[in-house]
Amino acid sequence: MRSIPITLACAVHDTCLERGWGVRSACATGAVSSGLGRKILNLQTSGWYPLLTVQGYRHPNQHALLLPMGCSSSRSTDDVQFAKLYVPELKELATMLEGALKENFDEVETKVVDCPDLTKWGLAAPGIGGDPRIIDIGGVPNLLDPTYHGETFHIPNIALDVGLKGAYIYGAGAASSKVVGVNAELMPTEHVSKNCRCSRYSKVEKDGSHIMEKYDSSDIGLLANLVACKGEKGPVVMVRVKKRTGKENFVTCMRVGLEKALKSADSKENRQIGIGGVFKVVEGKVRGHVMPDFKPTVMVDGPEVEEWLQFYEMGPDLTCMSVFLTGDPTKTQDNPHGLDLRLEHTHFFSQSKPEGGHYHFDTTAENVEYVGYFIPVPTVYRVKNAFKREREKESLKKSGEEEKKD
Repeated sequence: MRSIPITLACAVHDTCLERGWGVRSACATGAVSSGLGRKILNLQTSGWYPLLTVQGYRHPNQHALLLPMGCSSSRSTDDVQFAKLYVPELKELATMLEGALKENFDEVETKVVDCPDLTKWGLAAPGIGGDPRIIDIGGVPNLLDPTYHGETFHIPNIALDVGLKGAYIYGAGAASSKVVGVNAELMPTEHVSKNCRCSRYSKVEKDGSHIMEKYDSSDIGLLANLVACKGEKGPVVMVRVKKRTGKENFVTCMRVGLEKALKSADSKENRQIGIGGVFKVVEGKVRGHVMPDFKPTVMVDGPEVEEWLQFYEMGPDLTCMSVFLTGDPTKTQDNPHGLDLRLEHTHFFSQSKPEGGHYHFDTTAENVEYVGYFIPVPTVYRVKNAFKREREKESLKKSGEEEKKD
């Protein structure tokens, strides 16, 4: 029988990670290598749907799909890490959000409802439920250094990386400059298995104005914060607020409020909540930025980047896709960087005007109104961590300098 190289994906990939086996690849003859030198035994193939027994453990997902190598660029386990998040009941989450928002808005309503049809808001799927997971991809270092401006991530492969083939993926990220021709903001909303894409991108024009257009590609550039799910309708927490009285924006208010609620529970565990959702700016205007084209030189994060970004006032009638977490569940004294997770990222687009970008805060506090639908997410995945790469480069540089001294 011909030996065919394959890579592991979906549930088998996750199980091996959970058990610390760091599995990388296998072949149809049953010889399998892993990061820890263990072996997967009894690889019984039936077409492309084999049955796996891992060190005597039979995965409950009997028909775990194995993909021929080369048919997918799913990354190695070194590039994909994940951590579990705390998932409160929806009624509990609604109560927590209500308390947080009342400190920042005059009128607040939160309750558990069935998710409405979000395709009416310009999204590629009717719902945001069905086995959701948060994904943090790449990172700001890719934006700062021209060496990495060509970094690209393919949405169908991202779905495979997190074990949800054919997923619906939405969120906030950077467009691929290879697609657009310049650096740009991306508002991705794509249901892979349904072959439905409603993504948009915003770019800065030569005259300093900005424009939003349809994005006809599955490629994401540089960085992204996403939610992958099945796009199903189901129970969600509805949030409606009016008239901002505090200083925090809508998303930050919810994130910080949930963080305070977790701390007040006095849990010794490092419990963190991750939220995915979509909201609408019904009334009022917001301040948002659009990234201009890349600088040809390395940028330093901070004031230089703030000055480089282009800011605009936009709205109302904006659909916003948001991902936020109360914190990084992997951070400890021994691991201060954790997974280098971005805690908050929201991008928006208009269905009626050619405008969209990165959400900062509303500029019309007296008459602003938001309505949104949110769910807690049980897992966060980190894909190709750019911050970790930079630390490793710096470590190697220091080691080389020390060797020269010796």
